[in-house]
Amino acid sequence: MKINKGIKKRPLKVLLYGTEGIGKSTFASQFPHPVFIDLESGTHYLNVDRVDDITKWEDLLAAVAELSNSEYQTIVIDTADWAERMAIQYVCDKHEKSGIEAFGYGAGYVYLAEEFNKLIKYLNRVIEHNKHVVVLAHAILRTITLPEEQGSYDHWELKLNTKTTNKVAPLVKEWADMVLFANYKTLLIEDKSNMGAKKKAVGGQRVMYTTHTTFCDAKNRFGLEPELPFDYKEIAHLVQTIPDMPQTLEEAEAQTKAIGSWGELADLMKRDGVTEQEVQDAVSKRGYFAANTPIADYPDDFVQNVLVAAWPQIKSYIEEFIRVPF
Repeated sequence: MKINKGIKKRPLKVLLYGTEGIGKSTFASQFPHPVFIDLESGTHYLNVDRVDDITKWEDLLAAVAELSNSEYQTIVIDTADWAERMAIQYVCDKHEKSGIEAFGYGAGYVYLAEEFNKLIKYLNRVIEHNKHVVVLAHAILRTITLPEEQGSYDHWELKLNTKTTNKVAPLVKEWADMVLFANYKTLLIEDKSNMGAKKKAVGGQRVMYTTHTTFCDAKNRFGLEPELPFDYKEIAHLVQTIPDMPQTLEEAEAQTKAIGSWGELADLMKRDGVTEQEVQDAVSKRGYFAANTPIADYPDDFVQNVLVAAWPQIKSYIEEFIRVPF
């Protein structure tokens, strides 16, 4: 068992939702070198790089996979609720149903949550490739009724599926390091033009909430103030410039803290005197990747679940079939 200590820095997983037109896309555009997967054609007024020809769920997953190996440092999904619509259409077409309710007994929503979880896994792969991920979503105001006639209150939530225990919204919120809710804050001031003690609403200051309240879902793992101006500079100190991915074994060893699987593999190789070229040759002969593919470009789950987990077999294969006897 390997025990890691201290803070492990990695790219951010951010979920930002808010009221219509508050500036979610503009906020996300300030992340390092972003590219938008624009599912609702909402970034045309922004000077950003975008993919805006995606209409099917399969194409969305393929786009995320392709961009995980791109030069961009931030992948923005705009928006989660439009992605959910594509997932719903995919699930219905796959099972030949007219709509998500046509499954009966909530089965459609179970399939939907399972399908949407694939997107979460693809986004995790983006993080493994050393890129930030920002997921944008719309907000909807719902009335929460308390039990035993204790009353009700309004609560802002993600505009995503909320039926059955298998929900899409909790998947996204649990995945994120930071859930931010953006809204306009109305200020009340005394109306001096009125002889009474009445107050009038003014302003409309844009704010973002970073922790859970009775009126919205939010969270963060960085000790942010519960309420902040809705301005990218308020979190800019958390969004550090991401270094280039390592292209050699030595560079991979230097980034062991950030990329644990590669560090484990580097330790095994160093211990047993196995070179990077020998691993590349073994992987190539087994048909996984081309011989000239650097170890740093192997997917993290391949490194962990194949190379590290089966290292004794990998080492034996190298000794028997790769090394040329003297």
